[in-house]
Amino acid sequence: MTFSRLAGCAAILVGTFLAASTPHPVPFTIEASEDVSARFPGAPRLQSFAWGEWAGKWIFIAGRTTGYHGVGGQEADFPRSGANDKIWIVEPSTTGIARTWSVPLRKLPASFGEVKDQWMSSNLAFFQDKETLYLAGGYGQDATGAWRTYPLLSAVHLPSLVKAITEGSDLSEAITYTKSPLVQAAGGELMKLDDGLFYLIGGHVFTGSYRDFEAAEEKSTPKVSQQYTGEIRKLRVTRDVPGRLGVALVESYTDPEFARRDLNATLTIQPDGHTLGAAAYGGVFTQDQLGFSKPIYWSAARPPRVAEDYEQKMSGYSCARLAFFDPDSNTMLTTFFGGISRWNWNEDRAEFQAAPRVGSKSEAVYFDGLQWIDQMTTLVRGPQETYEVVQPSNRLPGYLGTNAAFLPAPGMERIRPEAEVFDLRPLRGKRALAGYIYGGIRAFPKEFPYRDDSRPYHSGNIPTRSSEMIVAVYITVPPAN
Repeated sequence: MTFSRLAGCAAILVGTFLAASTPHPVPFTIEASEDVSARFPGAPRLQSFAWGEWAGKWIFIAGRTTGYHGVGGQEADFPRSGANDKIWIVEPSTTGIARTWSVPLRKLPASFGEVKDQWMSSNLAFFQDKETLYLAGGYGQDATGAWRTYPLLSAVHLPSLVKAITEGSDLSEAITYTKSPLVQAAGGELMKLDDGLFYLIGGHVFTGSYRDFEAAEEKSTPKVSQQYTGEIRKLRVTRDVPGRLGVALVESYTDPEFARRDLNATLTIQPDGHTLGAAAYGGVFTQDQLGFSKPIYWSAARPPRVAEDYEQKMSGYSCARLAFFDPDSNTMLTTFFGGISRWNWNEDRAEFQAAPRVGSKSEAVYFDGLQWIDQMTTLVRGPQETYEVVQPSNRLPGYLGTNAAFLPAPGMERIRPEAEVFDLRPLRGKRALAGYIYGGIRAFPKEFPYRDDSRPYHSGNIPTRSSEMIVAVYITVPPAN
């Protein structure tokens, strides 16, 4: 889900190619075509949500139940009627049918009114730190009808939450929160590194409705405004008094390249095979109305820096992603599932192909240069070089992945227990269930009969909905040489 682009005119670019005749092999095979949603009766259809995992159960908070706003006849704004108004727990089963629980947010006490509003917003930044899920910011319509970005940091003790919901008891003891402009952002990402500090990456503060912003020619007015943070903020989160959080700014890093949102951020493993780092990929919007292409890397010991020597081609918008580390080669391998992209992969020509960029919103023919894709790409970052490889002949079963989540399968071995970076070594020579692509937006960018060669819908007219699919992801890793 997006909000607004920066105002300005875009140049026209039609179907340019960049050769990709690379000797790099695909490091592993990803299969993600099996829809297993029948095994999850009652599971919610959500996009732009926050999630955590505890004791084999998935916890879903916030997000929306509708499609991509403002396209295909969808509501341009983010009305409360389309918000997820429940806390959900889904317990997958390896042999049978999943179990699902939910509790309406209205059951929270009146003293949690601000939390209820935040938990009905979308595009929150979130991070699970051991037993606690932290949720920062988010944009939505509050109980008074106003559209706002929330200056709120809330925390959920997952064992207590799961126990309360599955047993039908009071869950308010599981929740704490604080208000601070330091966490007021939507479309950013939240990480915690080995220094014990949190990093809020990018995002923007949007106040008012998207419809009013369009009417103002996408310029800020007293009624509606948009401001990118343009920062990566290093934050210290404490429990300053019993039952309440505290948040303080330790340092902020500012760069024009940091003025992005709806990006993909992952933890990384440093070359020592243990220390955590972080990476931010993609995001929108540049001054020419497109996506950012240069990754940002940092660690607790090194401040954020833009990778000037590499430009990412695929999946430049928030999507489901899966991160592996290979200790044998000191290599990070991050797979992106579909989403929205400046480029796609032309398999016949073995080239990356730029999406057409023609016209404007007011013209009969309009393509904005950012397209929905059904391809999967792995970005390989080793000690000597960084490159992308596209899964050959393997595609998603639809135009999926945008604002979705990758939920790992039980038994996936992590490099460190608390970090969602998985160890590639135990999978060598095997085909294994890696996890699931859950939720997000399903788009239909091609007209009936929906083939690659079908006529494309113009930008702004593409039908979308919250995805009803839950896609099993299998990985096959070649044996060691």
